Amino acid sequence: MSDGATAGLRAFRVDCQVAVVTGGAQGIGLACATLLAEAGARVVLLDRDEDALQSARARVPNATARVLDVTDEAAVDRTFAALAGEHGAIHVLVNNAGLAIRKPSLELSLTDWNAVVAVNLTGAFLCARAAARHMPASGGAIVNAASIMGLSGGGLYPNISYQTTKGGLVNMTRALAVEWAPRGIRVNAVAPTWTRTGFIGALERSPELMQRIRDVTPLKRLAEPHEVASAVLFLASPAAAMVTGHVLAVDGGYLAQ
Repeated sequence: MSDGATAGLRAFRVDCQVAVVTGGAQGIGLACATLLAEAGARVVLLDRDEDALQSARARVPNATARVLDVTDEAAVDRTFAALAGEHGAIHVLVNNAGLAIRKPSLELSLTDWNAVVAVNLTGAFLCARAAARHMPASGGAIVNAASIMGLSGGGLYPNISYQTTKGGLVNMTRALAVEWAPRGIRVNAVAPTWTRTGFIGALERSPELMQRIRDVTPLKRLAEPHEVASAVLFLASPAAAMVTGHVLAVDGGYLAQ
């Protein structure tokens, strides 16, 4: 193997970097944490589900875990400050915590709307801000978990609060990328299609809906968590050193139509 090829492969490593993953106890978050650990990162799992968090910790080599509600500003700031104190700095944040309440717009209560906004948009901002405050002078990387529904209004079922917040997260990604570029902090997002995790929940109990999802996806299947995690690792790693403000679709061709 040539020196250039070897150097290129090393660019996908995140050795000794502190990588914080919100919503890290299951699904895409756990897949991201696992892959980041395999790539050399010191992973910190954050989640509000304590039982799931402890189970996940056992599956991620050398990971630490903390219970955190990303909607609690004071708790977010305390947690990130404590992590920076323990590890010296925070190098990578994967903003993965998310919530979906799938109801028609005319039936969606303000309480439900606010709950989704609090997690998907406000929580992502609070964690990004807290992480940026503790990134080294050399910079860092933030990867937000957006969605194809943040780039398209064409859902297969009503999901207005989720779609709206993911659209906001897309533009927040771009805005923070521009604002924090002078600090060397890269901010990108992934936009997954329907992914085979517990997050899609009851949807999998409808064979008809699952078939419709396959029908509207050029590759004719759902994504797997590790496929989304691979895109996250790329954006978090030095391999993406010249990439910021980008939204990488992991969608089997859905948005290309």
